[in-house]
Amino acid sequence: MAIFDDDEVLLDAEETDAPVTTMTVSEFVRHVNGILKRGLGSGVWVQGEIESFNDRNKHTYFNLVERDGKTSATVNVALWDGIRTKLRPMLERHRLELGNGIKVRLHGTADVWDVSGKFSFKVNNIDPLFTLGDLAGQRDEVIRKLRELGLYDANKHVEVPLVPLRLALITSLGSAAHRDAEKELTESGIGFSIFTYDARVQGEGAVPSLVKAIDHCSRRDDIDLVMVVRGGGSRTDLLAYDSLEVASAIGRCAKPVFVGVGHEVDTSVADEVAHRAFKTPTACAAGVVDLVNAFIDRTEEAWDSIAGLALETIRNAEQFLSDSAHTVRHRVNEIVRVGEHTIVSARTRLRRRPLDVVRHAGREVDAIAERVRLLDPRTTLARGWSLTKTASGETVRTAGQVKAGDEVITLLVDGTINSVVSSTAKTKGK
Repeated sequence: MAIFDDDEVLLDAEETDAPVTTMTVSEFVRHVNGILKRGLGSGVWVQGEIESFNDRNKHTYFNLVERDGKTSATVNVALWDGIRTKLRPMLERHRLELGNGIKVRLHGTADVWDVSGKFSFKVNNIDPLFTLGDLAGQRDEVIRKLRELGLYDANKHVEVPLVPLRLALITSLGSAAHRDAEKELTESGIGFSIFTYDARVQGEGAVPSLVKAIDHCSRRDDIDLVMVVRGGGSRTDLLAYDSLEVASAIGRCAKPVFVGVGHEVDTSVADEVAHRAFKTPTACAAGVVDLVNAFIDRTEEAWDSIAGLALETIRNAEQFLSDSAHTVRHRVNEIVRVGEHTIVSARTRLRRRPLDVVRHAGREVDAIAERVRLLDPRTTLARGWSLTKTASGETVRTAGQVKAGDEVITLLVDGTINSVVSSTAKTKGK
């Protein structure tokens, strides 16, 4: 059989003396497969991105795509069940799982299926380090872009409310992560108000679903804190949490975001940009419970301090009252003693006072009586003085009060003398 280039012509069988070989379809396919096997030897390594992944049957089929701008090259890939079983421990050890969007480096051989004539690449080995390196490179690029956008640590600066009781729980409704987080919150005994947002957490549609949920919760005024949780999985299961879209949604969220994704080894980009990150959904819920319990503890401590201060104040007041009562008792006793002494002294003075008053009054009476006696006209008259009055009883003090012929009465100590004035004369100088 001869193979010619495009610019050559294949001679008609009648125009050549060479024998012409005619193959059946199955012979042709076997011949091509032989050429491919001889040309490729034990196989080649081919790299590309998985697309149209299908593992619902016994075997796994997908396309391996190479994209270069607007064009792309595609080859059909077949991963037989036996090979997949043999490769599974290695993939699990590296926590990898094949799926759409994953870049892989595959070892295998080319094959044409004689039933359909379909060309495919049959895989017999996978290079996990290639996929891990690609994922790490993508992750580093996402972090670089987040830093450029100012979103890498933006959510860490969002203030956590003092008592975050109104929670948004973004997870796959009914999943183990959902149950674990709700159980931890409910069993805490704290009255949380939980708004559960059902979102896809892996595979196609996970990224837009998570972004929509985070943006919606960011706009709500009745939410204190956002929790994004899911269970464990392979690195490829968690690709949504390494995406630029989900990380950006967390970075611009107006509420603090706590992430609890069940991977004990790796740290996703979502973990890095979130306000706080936890290894499991249960740990994430416990972190929220710890925040509220810490506030309760601080409140209890404050109440204890207030109660202690109140008791101390009461004790001080009681001591002050006791001291004041003792002082009052002492002062009262002192006052009583002074009063008793005053009363005794006053009683003594009262007993003596009447006599003193009487004696003093007697002396005053005697003095008054003496003055009265001295002022008595009879006393004056007894010393040889006399008192002259007119007939009308007017006391004659000056010579001008009478004239010759007036009748006057002279009072003596032992009687009176009636006489008639014969003449009057004034004393010189008066």
